[in-house]
Amino acid sequence: MSKTKYINFFAILLVLLISSCSTLKKNEKQPVDPRIKNFNFNYYFLEANKQKILGNYGDALELYALASNQDKSDAASYYEIAGILNLAQDYSSALEYAKKAVKHDKFENKYYLLLLASIYSNNNLHKDAIKVFEKLIEIEPLNIGYYFQISTLHQMQKKYSDAIKILNKAEATFGVSDVICLEKENIYKKMGEPDKAVAEIKKLCDAYPEKTINKILLAESYVNVGKRKEAEEIYNQVCDLEMDDDIAYFSIADFYLSVGKYNKAFELINKGILSQNVDLNIKLNLILSLLNNIKVGDTDITNKLGEFIEALVLQYPDDLIVRVLKSDYLLFVGDFKNAQKEYEFILEHEKTKIEIWQQAISIDVALQDMNSLYTHSKEAVELFPLVLDFYRYYIISAYATSNFQDVVEAVDFASPYVEKNHELYIDFLSMQADAYYKLEEFHKSDSVFDLILYKDSENIQALNNYSYFLALRNENLDKALEMSTKLMSLAPNNPSFLDTHAWVLYKHKRYADALIFINQALIQDSTNVTFLEHKGDILFRIDKVDQALEFWEEAYKNNGDNEQLKEKIKQKKILD
Repeated sequence: MSKTKYINFFAILLVLLISSCSTLKKNEKQPVDPRIKNFNFNYYFLEANKQKILGNYGDALELYALASNQDKSDAASYYEIAGILNLAQDYSSALEYAKKAVKHDKFENKYYLLLLASIYSNNNLHKDAIKVFEKLIEIEPLNIGYYFQISTLHQMQKKYSDAIKILNKAEATFGVSDVICLEKENIYKKMGEPDKAVAEIKKLCDAYPEKTINKILLAESYVNVGKRKEAEEIYNQVCDLEMDDDIAYFSIADFYLSVGKYNKAFELINKGILSQNVDLNIKLNLILSLLNNIKVGDTDITNKLGEFIEALVLQYPDDLIVRVLKSDYLLFVGDFKNAQKEYEFILEHEKTKIEIWQQAISIDVALQDMNSLYTHSKEAVELFPLVLDFYRYYIISAYATSNFQDVVEAVDFASPYVEKNHELYIDFLSMQADAYYKLEEFHKSDSVFDLILYKDSENIQALNNYSYFLALRNENLDKALEMSTKLMSLAPNNPSFLDTHAWVLYKHKRYADALIFINQALIQDSTNVTFLEHKGDILFRIDKVDQALEFWEEAYKNNGDNEQLKEKIKQKKILD
């Protein structure tokens, strides 16, 4: 085909196309094929559901909006949009779309209505929410939950009479029931009408006389309004019946405890404790309540409580909470040793809870059991390396049990974390300095003491120990004297410090001066073995051998394990 012929053919087609459209109005759009529209809606809606399931609520919201644009009469997309906005706490926007959903659904879908009621409530539009629930009752008249929702909404507005009215309607529909009567009782209490509250429980008892629990509820209601005599009459009746709820044993027991009838209360508590139908947590809460409210001197109650706890241990021997409760009881009665044993058991089975370690360590401290404190605190710092209190006890107990290398290492680790706590930091360093001395690492000991005195030049503990250690080693005696002299100016009446100064003077061969200070120390502590031996040494140096022997012998009498002192006495001289 030639070029010319092709052009002419195209022109014919163009004319035909124009002529076919000549009847259309100017700018009028052609209608969208409904099949395409429906396809787009389904795609957006299904994809939105997918994103919602995946938790991508933002994407889901956008897709639901696109779906609603495809079909503006579809209630489902509005419902989903409202649900997401409600979840996002955008209650005002959620309300707009929830209304659209209900409107386009013609008020027939209960789930749409439930969402609308919820959003009304979130917007504090309680009256509107009530109207929705009233509509729901029309749709589903045998759903008691709607009546309770309306009651709750009335109570939120403090419209208690209206709340009672809707529950009366529920009662007329469903009959007398515990849930309705108990809710009405609660509302009457709020209204300050205790007699009407009691009447509700009385009605419940009359409707179901075979249920023991209702009688107990009535007795409790009588107690609440001060009618204790009527309550006791009912409780006495109930005790002669077979319980349909074993938990009730505790409720009745609580009443008898309040009126001082302990034997009857204990009998009921024991039944409750032994019952297999009562949850352990309920038993524990009762025992804990008794433990927290018991008074010192209530021997009968204290002893009975111990029996109840032992009964629990027999039932639940491996339950750690039961064992903790037993330990708490033992601590209350002052039996720290057995409380410690309980915590040994607990720690064998549970090591991850810091509270358990804290209690176990506090018991060790109370008992002054340094070996146990060392064992517990050492493991505690391994499990909780940044808990400084554990380090404090670990360092103290390690020093007390002569685990000096542990002291050194623990202080090195903990020091950076406690440096800002000046007092604790100095305490740690003091124990480290002493530990180095015990390890015979004298240079390191001196360095730590120097650091302490650099940070606190008037630290009396460091001044005492450092000067005494130097004197024992016969090293740097001038520095030792300088420190012990300063110590006397800061704490002149402390017997240990007086002894230190006396010993430093002794090393300086200032025996007369040394004798003055050692005598002052002995005035305050006449049986101290070290003081007695030191005075003996000073007297020996001034040639008062007989008097020296008297003080050495007195010292040895107070400490017969000192072989060096024994040899002094035997040879009647200082062993250089």
